[in-house]
Amino acid sequence: MVSEVWLLTDKGPLFSDGRPVPGVPFGAKPVTAGIASAGLIALLVGEREVWLRTGTTWKMAARSDVELYCLARSSEGRILVGTEDAQLTWVEEGGLRFLESFKTVPERPLWDTPYGAPPELRSLAVGADGTIYANVHVGWIVRSMDGGKTWRSLRNGLDRDVHQVTAHPTDPDTVFAATAEGFHISHDHGDTFDRRPNGMPYLYQRATVCFPDRDVYLASTAKHDRGAGARLYRSEDEGRIWIRVRGLPETLNRNINTHQLAALSGGRGVVVARDTALFETEDYGETWREVAGDLPNVTAVLAV
Repeated sequence: MVSEVWLLTDKGPLFSDGRPVPGVPFGAKPVTAGIASAGLIALLVGEREVWLRTGTTWKMAARSDVELYCLARSSEGRILVGTEDAQLTWVEEGGLRFLESFKTVPERPLWDTPYGAPPELRSLAVGADGTIYANVHVGWIVRSMDGGKTWRSLRNGLDRDVHQVTAHPTDPDTVFAATAEGFHISHDHGDTFDRRPNGMPYLYQRATVCFPDRDVYLASTAKHDRGAGARLYRSEDEGRIWIRVRGLPETLNRNINTHQLAALSGGRGVVVARDTALFETEDYGETWREVAGDLPNVTAVLAV
């Protein structure tokens, strides 16, 4: 059961009211991503370290020579970490082991970025049946249904420029994505995707989630990648129609970014606006109110 929300910021992890999380051994180092699963919290610290907390005990599980971007926990309890150059690793024996199987995905030569940098693993998701999804930026979604032994690129109906992949919290067949061309959803483990932008004036998206106890979807949009005109929308019919939420600032000039949006049970959700203000909903995303402002830069929100 979720009891609190952590904000992962450039000043370390904070509670949702801005207070520092106590007992953190790495102090106020930047935290860029995190997961919480079955009593374990895993954080990416300073873009190069993986820290784990079990109970109240922290330990540094791995240090990397390359930048680390995202985390997931497999159904077997292993920690996956996505890195620069679109590589995937396991946390293993105090270090990171690169998955050779992921290096040989046939579509890898097609991966790139529009700004000339190497591709990256932007987000990871694990389905209710253990299926692993890796979001390559830029290069679609790659899926493993055997615990990371083999991988398949998912391209049918999916925009290539994916910014977040999310597995449905209870339905193992359903996976969805925020892309540069709108919301995409699949009901066959990603074999085929449908694009569903109806009701949104802009298509460019960075974040999307579904509430764990009710099929209400949230998705952010903006005019373009710099975030002008950023807005948040909700859908009760799997994205067939989107309606703009109420209570957020009328004008946002920064994206609601990947991992800056979270949906919790009981209709509660949190979203980061302008990177430094936190808003909360208690009615499955229909209305929102500001609960904290003037925060350090918030990279992600984590339901603990």
